[in-house]
Amino acid sequence: MRIRRLLLYAMLALLLAACARQLPAGTMEYSTAFERGIPVGQALPGTDIKYIGKTEQGAQMTIGGQQALKRTLDSLTWQGQVAPGVSIDYNLRVITFDSQSLQAGGTAKVVVSDVKPQAVPATALPKDVPTFKGVVTYKVPKGKAIPGTTITFDEKTPDGAKLGGLDGYPLRKTADSIAWTGQLADKVYLELDLRLVAFSEDAMQVTGTATLYLKP
Repeated sequence: MRIRRLLLYAMLALLLAACARQLPAGTMEYSTAFERGIPVGQALPGTDIKYIGKTEQGAQMTIGGQQALKRTLDSLTWQGQVAPGVSIDYNLRVITFDSQSLQAGGTAKVVVSDVKPQAVPATALPKDVPTFKGVVTYKVPKGKAIPGTTITFDEKTPDGAKLGGLDGYPLRKTADSIAWTGQLADKVYLELDLRLVAFSEDAMQVTGTATLYLKP
């Protein structure tokens, strides 16, 4: 439990310290907490980090084809492309390991290029695939879309913020929810669970969680 708390604090510190940077048009970046089990004999999906098994000295692994002995709280880092137009920068630590699997946790920075959002039903989200969940906050100018979605902030009205690009009732008041599921690229899906923080004549601000689903 203490190890998990230390990892959680480290993940939160990294997420809060992340600085916004200018990205090319059509590119989205998500910094998220990440935790996943790696069964013995298998690799972290999309990477060359492979768990060989438990030994008396620690967790026997291969990284980039090279032998690596890891112990609890040791680092596991990897950066590369996992799908066309999708790159991930993992900054992980070994949480626990046994003869069956190794549990790794930390942060992941996912960059998706050539983003072309289109709404899909929640039932279209892929199952049993790697997911990445993080906190997002956006200031959306009037006439623009929430990044990575088709939802636009159309205008301020006496009844709330009027949204476009979504089915159903378009008005939201402060603290109301805004949910969206869609596809960003060929193998990348996004689920947003947001709240309207504030809005004015010129812009609205939303915050909540973004969950990415990556198909193999």
